[in-house]
Amino acid sequence: MKDTRRSFLRAVTALGGLSATGTVVGATETVDAWESDRAYRDGDQVSHEGYVWRAYWYTKGDEPADTVAVWGRVGQESGTDGYPAWTADGVYRGGVRVTHEGDDWEANWWTEGDEPAAESDLWTRIGSSDSSDDEESDSIDGQTPVDRHGQLQVDGTALCDAAGDPVQLRGMSTHGIQWYGWDEFLTPDALDALADGWTADLCRVAMYIQEGGYETDPEGFTDEVNQIVEAVTDRGMYAIIDFHVHDPGDPLENLDHAERFFDEMAAEHADKDNIIFEICNEPNDVDWASVKEYAETIIPIIRGHDSESPIVVGTRGWSSLGLADIGADGPQEIIDNPVEGDNLLYAFHFYAATHGEWERNQLADAAQELPIFVTECGSMEASGDGASDFDSTQAFMDILSDNDISWAFWSYSDDWRTSGIWQEGTTDDWTTDSLTETGEWVRQQIRGQ
Repeated sequence: MKDTRRSFLRAVTALGGLSATGTVVGATETVDAWESDRAYRDGDQVSHEGYVWRAYWYTKGDEPADTVAVWGRVGQESGTDGYPAWTADGVYRGGVRVTHEGDDWEANWWTEGDEPAAESDLWTRIGSSDSSDDEESDSIDGQTPVDRHGQLQVDGTALCDAAGDPVQLRGMSTHGIQWYGWDEFLTPDALDALADGWTADLCRVAMYIQEGGYETDPEGFTDEVNQIVEAVTDRGMYAIIDFHVHDPGDPLENLDHAERFFDEMAAEHADKDNIIFEICNEPNDVDWASVKEYAETIIPIIRGHDSESPIVVGTRGWSSLGLADIGADGPQEIIDNPVEGDNLLYAFHFYAATHGEWERNQLADAAQELPIFVTECGSMEASGDGASDFDSTQAFMDILSDNDISWAFWSYSDDWRTSGIWQEGTTDDWTTDSLTETGEWVRQQIRGQ
């Protein structure tokens, strides 16, 4: 297993709030433990009892706590469950979070002795901490998905954990980040909900190339993908880095962009053991030979930095294993002429109101010969809209479960279409009250309920 920053740095996750001076604790900063005999000055940070604290003026011997005005709570250490309870004698600066009467609250600015309440201008309700809302910790025996499975590997037709045992990952794909990206929809709280309340194993980061995507600002989109991947990593989930080929459908037309992007991505994240590369989302109107040529150009670039992370290769016919192009012969075309390389899987996408029993039967047969990853799927029509067919979706899910095929559902967004799993306009209430019908269904699937 590769060493990661998580293995030798004290991982700290930002509370999402700011200190009085606007400082946010970084996710990978090292923070020393508080010492009672050490003097601290304004700006010094320490860790104590699961939180990161900042000193606001000189102090020595004052133990960090919400009730000690010299200290302000500015961060939460990885693995700390929830926020501490509000106390009437606490001193809270803007951005600090607490629980009170089953809800999570964030202080809007300095407050002392003011009880969190809906009618208060001093506090904002950010969600529910009540277990009746099922917003429970993501830990299973105190471990995140990456803690449990470690560096993934492909063995035969199976995606396996670090010990070589087959594993099925379940999670969500973002919508295109040019529309639903960082601060447009994705926020630390939104990802907290996915990791904690949903207990998701993975998050796929969908970066379109055209349609206002990467080609318009390569540096900017690279930075945004890196930011989201870091946030996913901090929450112990696997991150799929998706080069979202859509239109044009021939990935060779974006080869220059892909070479630059994956060279930078692989170099940036080579030390992580939670990365999955999806090198071409949905090739279409192109033959398998062209897709294979593209893959065998990009894979060595990734392997020049990262020899272990799984790579998912898109398949012709909108990642249908060729079924949408040449029918039942599609998978055999790949079996007879596979992509050269190790730790490779092939993408299959389905939308259960469009695809049905025939596609399910073909998928089940193909899974006996090929390592498959469903990097995108939905309960609705292939357009992302229209009525959901949950019976058909469940039938697909049964096949995925039977064959340990991992999947990412489309899409983790508040899109107005059926595929949006949060109600349109959701910005701060990440409880089940804000889910759409689609969201309620897939959340239960991810949680195994």
